[in-house]
Amino acid sequence: MSSDASFCLWNSSCHELIASAQDSGANIHMTCSFVWQDEPACVKLDGLLREVNGREAQLFVRNMAMQPLNPKADLGSGTYYFSVKRQIAEGVVARVGVYGTGNILETVMGPGGELVYLSLRFSRHVTVRQLRNGKRIPWCDDYNRMSSVLLAPERPATCNDLRTILGAYSKETAPHTRIIDISEGGACVCMPEELAMPSFGGDATYLFFLHPSILPTTVPPYVFLAKRAGFGKTVDTEGVAVRLRFQEELDWNARRTRLHWINVKGGSPRLRQCLLHYPDHVQDSEKSA
Repeated sequence: MSSDASFCLWNSSCHELIASAQDSGANIHMTCSFVWQDEPACVKLDGLLREVNGREAQLFVRNMAMQPLNPKADLGSGTYYFSVKRQIAEGVVARVGVYGTGNILETVMGPGGELVYLSLRFSRHVTVRQLRNGKRIPWCDDYNRMSSVLLAPERPATCNDLRTILGAYSKETAPHTRIIDISEGGACVCMPEELAMPSFGGDATYLFFLHPSILPTTVPPYVFLAKRAGFGKTVDTEGVAVRLRFQEELDWNARRTRLHWINVKGGSPRLRQCLLHYPDHVQDSEKSA
């Protein structure tokens, strides 16, 4: 989920997330201000949760780094972040990021004066966002045998429906689209403004085709139904960078008249295996789709 799909959890759900962080050994990242060696200090640290009891827990410190002091910061409080796996829909598990604030109840030092753990009380209000699935691959034309993004006015239910959509575009020039980057869960695609922001507005559905050049020509392309998740940070003179999130993938193994679509909101296992063959080192992982 991007910012337009973030959501808030209260009370019991907050407790569950904190307990999940402890049970899974999630690394907790926290930036906080407190009195350190008799002086106000701003500290960035990470560690593991222990002794979770409702919204209270102990954060055992693994790493700690001093930060420039913000004179406006409230001593004894801070912000935190961690990620855990959660069920986001029936049969769909995805990794989510959890963001919130907390109050420091106690700081416990070791015999050498080192910070051992913080006793915390987490706020009731947290923000949860679905994280990107898998590594994001910067895409280039050499990786492509074929790719395209089309508007799908209706969900194709049969092979004939799919032919109709493709036929409508074959009679006119298909919109020029270019994949900027891609992961198992979605893609950032440069497309014309009329495709990025169709006149009918609303919750547009896109048909996303991809046949990577690494695959034999006998292997069918990837076909996804996707939703617009937002707009990319990339400035492109050729069009608008749109972040698409894959919803369903066409199952080519289901040889039947009616198309069989697989729920891939948690990421496409088939695409994940393909993307392992491509480098991801030139991409800033935060510029995600």
